[in-house]
Amino acid sequence: MPSIPGFLSFIACGLFGLIGAVGLSRLAPEWLPAPFVLLVVAITGLLWALRERYERFRVQNLLLDEIERMASRVPITTTTIEASPQPQPRAEPRLTLPPQVQRPAEAAAQEMAQDNETADDAALFAAVCDALNHNRVELHVQPVVRLPMRKLRYVELFARARDAEGRELSPGAHLPALAAAGLAAEFDALMLLRGVQLVRKLEARARHVGFFCNISTAALADAKAFEALHDFLRRERERAGTLILEFSHRGLLKLDGAGWHRLQKLGALGFALSVDSVDSLDLDIAGLARRGVRFVKLDARLLLDPVAVRRAPVALEDLLALCHRHEIEPVAAKVETEQDLLQLADLGFELGQGHLFGSPKLAKAA
Repeated sequence: MPSIPGFLSFIACGLFGLIGAVGLSRLAPEWLPAPFVLLVVAITGLLWALRERYERFRVQNLLLDEIERMASRVPITTTTIEASPQPQPRAEPRLTLPPQVQRPAEAAAQEMAQDNETADDAALFAAVCDALNHNRVELHVQPVVRLPMRKLRYVELFARARDAEGRELSPGAHLPALAAAGLAAEFDALMLLRGVQLVRKLEARARHVGFFCNISTAALADAKAFEALHDFLRRERERAGTLILEFSHRGLLKLDGAGWHRLQKLGALGFALSVDSVDSLDLDIAGLARRGVRFVKLDARLLLDPVAVRRAPVALEDLLALCHRHEIEPVAAKVETEQDLLQLADLGFELGQGHLFGSPKLAKAA
């Protein structure tokens, strides 16, 4: 939708051009016939449309730049940890990384190797712990846009770790390492703290932009971790309209009844919930909606896979209609090319995310 100032400027320019053209056509009808009046109005509309598009991209770029600047000033404090296959028991729930555990990284790596873990897994685990110890965890942002205008509507916040040589550790590798160490919930809670601090600083100038923040389902599986998370979010309820809590679909499927109940408690605080990393179109949309889920991210590769579509219990069009019926917004995620978007256009997605709309942008680690 066009902005109100842009719409008013369009009306003003259109009226000015129309009055001027009509006046000249009255004075010199042979020089300025009626079709020319319509041409003037059409050109005015075109100029307004170009102006609106320029302003949209300018505001989006300013907002993303502001996110990066704010992120660079948000402090992030971690306590030193050593690699260990199991964390020490915590005396009380908190939203920080656990304190130093007893065994050094080398001993943990040897123990992992003895438990039939490969040397690469042990090295990766040690690299993740080293990145946490030396604060080499970076905040990235990626836009989620409103289709078809491609207007910025949400921003996803997620973390990436780097090794001692500055190489980025693959999320598909370091996240399982964190989970194996029992640190996934603590790591995501730390990123949630940074996300909330960013929202606090940006909410005055980005009132219509929401923020997706990834949280591990480990926080739902562990009662103490959930207690700390719930207490923290309860104190931040005033940002429930801005902050969206995102969980992986595969992780949710592993939850027991208590875990699903805890997920509902987060939704009861007023926070919208999102499900990503969906690897099957066999979704219980009604069940997700009852638990407070308001967004489902479907990868373009899955949507364009004829085998996955054929195995789905319902047609894609019906699945999206079911989402809308239960007030869940489907998001076309990982859209990489214009061809992908063209193939998905007929499905009527209103939200899109992927490199086509904007690559993940590094927000300098503090």
